[in-house]
Amino acid sequence: PDLRMDVDGLQFPEKLFIQSYDIGIILGNALDNAMEACRKLKAKEPGAEAFIRISSFQKRELFFLKVENSFDGRVVRRPRNELPVTDKADRENHGIGLINIKSTAEKYQGTMDFRVKGRVFILSVMMKNERREEDGFRSDR
Repeated sequence: PDLRMDVDGLQFPEKLFIQSYDIGIILGNALDNAMEACRKLKAKEPGAEAFIRISSFQKRELFFLKVENSFDGRVVRRPRNELPVTDKADRENHGIGLINIKSTAEKYQGTMDFRVKGRVFILSVMMKNERREEDGFRSDR
């Protein structure tokens, strides 16, 4: 296959207080980025293994989501900014996926981080999965 996707490790807790819309923003942007990276890898190296692996888990009140994908190993970052730069010609309308993921994680007092391990890009998102006052609930349960 051109792209192997493993979502067996994607699990959601029974009580998920993170809105499904926000999970969609995170997964949608992460998958768009991962598929684009795999597409570019296959274009450069047709024999390369292209994969996306999604996993998640809950530890106490924290929900963790991880998306790993193969890529060509090249990451360009903006000066004074931790996020990578898009390499698409239309930079006005691209390169906001990670910004959207980061701001969505922060909405739940969380963080977004990424690291590169060889030719694997690893995106990690951590969010508090607890009732929030702005949802009409009190956080102290």
